[in-house]
Amino acid sequence: MAGITANNEGPMRALKTREEDATFELNLAPMLDIIVSIIPMLLLSVVFVQITVIDTPIPQAVEQAVAAANEKNKDLVQVRMSVANDRTVMITILDRGATKEFQVAGIGSGTEAKADLDGLYKQVIAIKKQYPDVFRLELNPSDTVPLVDIVGVMDSVRTTRVENGKPVKLSFTDVTTGKPIETNLLFPDIVFGNVAGG
Repeated sequence: MAGITANNEGPMRALKTREEDATFELNLAPMLDIIVSIIPMLLLSVVFVQITVIDTPIPQAVEQAVAAANEKNKDLVQVRMSVANDRTVMITILDRGATKEFQVAGIGSGTEAKADLDGLYKQVIAIKKQYPDVFRLELNPSDTVPLVDIVGVMDSVRTTRVENGKPVKLSFTDVTTGKPIETNLLFPDIVFGNVAGG
């Protein structure tokens, strides 16, 4: 019996070894280690990576120079512009106690009246050459002037026009650095002076 037992153990052992070889388990520990390491890193990168959009139509250096010039001139020079019912535009400049007035007559009459935007642009360019470091303008349109006409007037005094494929550039001196800066800005900082009363 002992011989039979010894003879039967050989095939049984070989069969057991084959079964163990056929049903081996895949070692997933390294893969799990990688996943555990990657997931926190991805979560941290999502938290710290932020997309920031800076909405600035002009270079930051010019914007800062314009802000500094406005701060410097706010109590010295004030530019006020009114738009009458007949679309006549009156520009008043208060320069250190002195007053200058410029008028651009409207075109047409009655319901056909509209602002002379070309004449206004030429007048604003002439004013800007006298006051290159003034960028704020107070707008006082009449209550009956339609919004589309007000927007047209504002667009005419914000920036220079394009000539020969390029915007006309004017220069002013940066009050903080003393260096000249070229820009196409005329009066981009427009505030409504008669909003509170309406």
